[in-house]
Amino acid sequence: MITHPTAHELVAGVAHWLPVDGSASVFGLRVARNALEIAARDMALSPAADARAVERMRALLSRDGTRDELDAALVEAIRSGAITPDDPALVAHLKATALDTIAIDQPKYAHTLG
Repeated sequence: MITHPTAHELVAGVAHWLPVDGSASVFGLRVARNALEIAARDMALSPAADARAVERMRALLSRDGTRDELDAALVEAIRSGAITPDDPALVAHLKATALDTIAIDQPKYAHTLG
């Protein structure tokens, strides 16, 4: 679900940055831990979140495709006016997608938005 940085990039970044001599500060270790927790949630939750997003976009667009293809098609449909920004199905899709993203990135906040 998270596109930048990917879970792989987060893990690789922590591995590259984390000092092997034990000299990391408490704050630095907390940042590293948070990044690894985000990567773990992304790996655990993204496949299902992506599948839900694909199903919603298939219904919105009446077509099939990958997540990336459907994202691009949805953007084009909004730009062209084929789907209006206030379309209830679009609003529901965007809200669900945002909540799935928040569940990965900041799970403590997701319950207040649902």
